[in-house]
Amino acid sequence: MICDKCNAAMEPDDMREYGGLKLCEDCYIDAISPAKTCDPWATYTASRLESQDLNPSQDTILKLITKQGHATLEELMKATSLDEASLMREIAALRHMELVRGAMMPDGGRAFKHFKDQD
Repeated sequence: MICDKCNAAMEPDDMREYGGLKLCEDCYIDAISPAKTCDPWATYTASRLESQDLNPSQDTILKLITKQGHATLEELMKATSLDEASLMREIAALRHMELVRGAMMPDGGRAFKHFKDQD
């Protein structure tokens, strides 16, 4: 069988159905539990941790934003080698830690900046 979203091969026993699509386990998890950057409880909890250890992808995201002042989704996907869903999960975690935020750029595009940077 082939996943309707990512086109990965899967065993029939591994297939999950969601919204009329036949999905692999990874795509199914992304579908039922999308990344949420606006989660007050997660932000409250993450911002009160004694230390905020970053994984390698999160560290790469912060370093690129620091170097450039901001970074687009495409730039971050290239730098981290993550797909969009995985990258958005990392950005959501960084947002909950109040380290990264989304921003509108003068050309109308979207980018990510350090949480405390002014527009």
